[in-house]
Amino acid sequence: MSDDKIGVYMRALERERAARREAERILEEKSAELYEANEQLTRLNRDLESLLTRTDSQLQGVFENIVDPYVIMDLTGNILKMNNAAIHLLGFENDKVDFNLMDMVLPSEYDRVAKSFKTLLKKGTLTDFEIEIKTKNEELKIVHINASIIYDKDIPVAAQGIIRDITLTREKEFVVEVINDIAQSILGKFDLYEIAYQITDKIATYLESNDCVIYLYHEDENTLEQISAYGEKLDENNQLVNKIILKEGEGIVGAVAKSGIAEIVHNTELDKRYVKDIDNCKSEISIPILLGNKVIGVIDSEHPEEGFFTNKHLDMLNSIANIVALQLKSAIDLRERKLIEEQLIESENRLSTLILNLDSGVLLEDENRKIVVTNRKFCEFFKIPVDPSKLVGEDCTGAAEQSKMHFLDPQSFVSRINTILNDKKAVLGEELRMADGTILERDYIPIFKNNTYKGHLWTYKDVTLKRKYSKSLEAQKQKYSNIIANMNLGLIEVSLDDEILMANNSFVKMSGYSEDELIGKVANEVFTIEKDKATIKKENDDRKKGVSNSYEIRIKRKDGANRVWLVSGAPNYNLNGEVIGSIGIHLDITDIKNLQRQKEALVKDLETTNNELQEYAHIVSHDLKSPLRSINALVNWIKEDNKEKLDEASLQNIALIEVTLEKMEQLISDILDYSSVGSDKAKKETIDLNHLMKEILPLLHVPDHITISINKPLPKVKGDCTMLQQLFQNLLSNAV
Repeated sequence: MSDDKIGVYMRALERERAARREAERILEEKSAELYEANEQLTRLNRDLESLLTRTDSQLQGVFENIVDPYVIMDLTGNILKMNNAAIHLLGFENDKVDFNLMDMVLPSEYDRVAKSFKTLLKKGTLTDFEIEIKTKNEELKIVHINASIIYDKDIPVAAQGIIRDITLTREKEFVVEVINDIAQSILGKFDLYEIAYQITDKIATYLESNDCVIYLYHEDENTLEQISAYGEKLDENNQLVNKIILKEGEGIVGAVAKSGIAEIVHNTELDKRYVKDIDNCKSEISIPILLGNKVIGVIDSEHPEEGFFTNKHLDMLNSIANIVALQLKSAIDLRERKLIEEQLIESENRLSTLILNLDSGVLLEDENRKIVVTNRKFCEFFKIPVDPSKLVGEDCTGAAEQSKMHFLDPQSFVSRINTILNDKKAVLGEELRMADGTILERDYIPIFKNNTYKGHLWTYKDVTLKRKYSKSLEAQKQKYSNIIANMNLGLIEVSLDDEILMANNSFVKMSGYSEDELIGKVANEVFTIEKDKATIKKENDDRKKGVSNSYEIRIKRKDGANRVWLVSGAPNYNLNGEVIGSIGIHLDITDIKNLQRQKEALVKDLETTNNELQEYAHIVSHDLKSPLRSINALVNWIKEDNKEKLDEASLQNIALIEVTLEKMEQLISDILDYSSVGSDKAKKETIDLNHLMKEILPLLHVPDHITISINKPLPKVKGDCTMLQQLFQNLLSNAV
């Protein structure tokens, strides 16, 4: 609200006050006349009754036609009479009421009213008394009262008063007062947060609310950020707690920011947009802060009481928002400028630190060859024993002459600098060799502004290690190239289209083609026989997928000879990790394949021979077992025929012969099973060698002069019983 509008309101208010004072003066005069007339009427005799009635009628007309509310009450506050204006003001339907005016007084005003009434009784008049009352229809109003006592023979009998409704006037005055207060509090302030704090503090006081928040709208992000608050939103250090950032359109605040229209929500429980902050509140009011048609922020307040906020609050906050919008925008712009300046300073500091600690020497000169910026590395390269900051402003005209002794060719160094400065053209990657063996790489960049030369930038980089590494890398490359070229395995490199890019000497020899005949040819079309071309195509597709493996192919050499190659292929990648072809290592396995076929033929012959030997073994086994069975039968016959003639020793010998024959037959069967080529592997089991020896010893023919003894118990071993039996039987037979 502008100062002119405020002035207009103030002048109108003064005129209204003057008019009301004049009306009160007239009314008081009329009241005095009425009182005097009544006094005269009481003294007149009954003969003057008609005149009294006529005068009464005239005064009644005056009473009823008073513009301002007029009330007569007894000395206890009961209404005796009132005009139409008073009926309307006090919320009655007519003047037929039985009502005490003290019932309209708020409890907080009881004491003040009592004191004022005592003053009225004592002095007879009460002027300019203002009080807030609650009317019969429950409306709160601020009224201005001028009252006087009505006397009967100098005795107070009643009181009369003119009542004016000054609610709107006081509200307007209060609006002006609040706006002036806010304007004064933010006058001369430029800090955004301080301005916002002053606004929230004043508004919360005006609203008699413990909650008021200002949101700042960020247009680039379409968000609303809480920047100031009052009440429970602040901690003991006056810092925001539970700071909320809303999207445009989110919550009641976001909706107001999006529409640019203020809103009052009387019951937040019925509004789904409501976003809880610290506590749940029943009422909320949101006012956009507009600069033109652009929303720059939102004033928001909540109250625990349902339906607390009214249009009066809405009008007040709209007026405040209009007043503070420009100041807030100025503060926002100032903050943004400060942020930009801080970022610029920070960026300059980072750049200075970066340049100072760069691994390259930097020298920035202006158009007069005065040093603007340099760094430690430059001083190190040119053996300058001072801090780089002390060189700023120094003239570099003779610097080349002073530093030339550090270079392998001093005169060439000086003349080249002069040439570069005269040409004023960019020079990149120029190599300089220093006397101590260091190799520097120099860049020169001229600086122009609006086609006007403003200076130049020199940079020096130590590339000694890089050059040595490159030479070492080249030597290693040459070494491994020689190894690859002369390795026994054939190696080729092909593109994604199977085009041969490189072939070593062994591959050239394997294929029968010269290197010139191979380079640029499609490998699959040069060597591979028709039946294996599909295999090559599949393998090339696998290489494109990054798959490595080995496979066999049949090829035809240049001389027409058919060969078999074992190929190990792997994808070839570029620096970006992309497959650009494949590398294949080739081994001619033709001779190996031939040997393999020979081996297979020998194995087949061996199987045939083995089968024949197995059949022979069965025959031999049968032939060996027949005499044993005959001997066994003969022994049985001898035993049966001479059973009563043989003594005990002879029977034992015959029993021993039978056991020996049985074991010999089992031994022949076991040897047959063991000696069969292609038979199952020997069965491994735990063998007690002591028990085995007891079975073997009776089968041996031991001369009388030889004794077989076992000095200590033999162990248990894992093995085949038949093999172990043959082993020990042969060892003992050879021994005796």
